[in-house]
Amino acid sequence: MHHIVFWRHHGETKIDNLVLLCTRHHRLIHHGEWKVRITQDGLPEFSPPAYLDPTGTPRRNTMHLRT
Repeated sequence: MHHIVFWRHHGETKIDNLVLLCTRHHRLIHHGEWKVRITQDGLPEFSPPAYLDPTGTPRRNTMHLRT
């Protein structure tokens, strides 16, 4: 699990502040320039670093859509 607002920055361990990531993607968020946020529909959105996408267009996992 990954805290959107890190626990060391007083982020709470609540479902609206957590996203489930595999080890590889968890490391990318912590040690890379990717950003993650929870959108209004409750799903995570990932913004790539400028060197990958200068527009910073957010990306979503569309494999598992909430019904």
